[in-house]
Amino acid sequence: MKLSLSANISKLRKEHAMTQEQLAEALGVTFASVSKWERGVATPELNLIAEMADLFEVSIDALIGYQFRNNNRETVITRLKQYSHDRDTEDVFSDVEKALQCYPNCFDVVYYSARIYRLRGLTQKNAAYSKKALSLCERACILIGQNKDPEISDVSVRREMAEIHFALGEYDKGIALLKENNPCRLNHSSIGMVLASSCNDPEGALPFLSRALLDLTVTHFEIVVGYMNVFCKTKDYANALALVDWALAFYPGLKDPEKQGYMDKSEAFLWALRADVLLSLCKKEEAINSLRRAKDVALHFDESPNYDVSSIRFVFCKTPASAFDDFGDTAMIGVDEFIKSQEKSELSNLWKCVRDE
Repeated sequence: MKLSLSANISKLRKEHAMTQEQLAEALGVTFASVSKWERGVATPELNLIAEMADLFEVSIDALIGYQFRNNNRETVITRLKQYSHDRDTEDVFSDVEKALQCYPNCFDVVYYSARIYRLRGLTQKNAAYSKKALSLCERACILIGQNKDPEISDVSVRREMAEIHFALGEYDKGIALLKENNPCRLNHSSIGMVLASSCNDPEGALPFLSRALLDLTVTHFEIVVGYMNVFCKTKDYANALALVDWALAFYPGLKDPEKQGYMDKSEAFLWALRADVLLSLCKKEEAINSLRRAKDVALHFDESPNYDVSSIRFVFCKTPASAFDDFGDTAMIGVDEFIKSQEKSELSNLWKCVRDE
């Protein structure tokens, strides 16, 4: 518990327009004593604290800076959660240890205490804190059945343990944990990064990074389409345009200039989506240009359709892998279906004109 008696004496003395000499005279002590109190190098006796509280017309609790803290379990958990997000360097470990002593078998107390030790260990490069975090994470895994937060699971706790091993320079242990707890290739990017950087194993890293990149392309498209639906349904067309432009900038860097690739099919769809947004912003000429771009990209793909994921730049797969979608048999059909689904006569008419050019 951190008290603030010295600061409060100085603050209240000034609020009462008193000098240190005047306060000393009122309390029957020396000027040097008051100076030491305010600098925090000495502490007044209890009877003098009581006299100062009366003099400044405050309670003793207020003078020394004490605040009553409710220590029931839910309040403790709330405090620990706050500590786990707080970058302040103030020492919180006495409070954390008290919580662990009071509630050693409570998942939330153990888990958030582990996070506090992990983050302090990382930012302060303190191995002792990191090792403490590891032992608490192990206990959290034992108590995981109590957990009610859907964003926390045995897998997520063990991912945090892997990060602690990495912070300690124990790369083999961290990678082993990530490989053992890797549903849906969740940890591929982390495994690939550590293998390539800290373990000096670029060949071993490539398969993990390639799969992670493939998953990223799918996730990227889903996020963009989701955001576009949000922005268009709320009529926030300015943000919709900014987002689709950002999304389209993602594609060129992943295209192998010597291959036609599956990314073209997704890109054609996004150009058509951009045209729809532009029409909502009354930018007809720009919308026509976007439809032309959608047509060009779609026709380019349809000339020689390639669904092999190795057509994506930086992807190195030793085993064959293909992409599948529900856009339609060709990229042009995909754009046709999207235009039709919007049920907007102006967009449909513009697309018909562009197709017939």
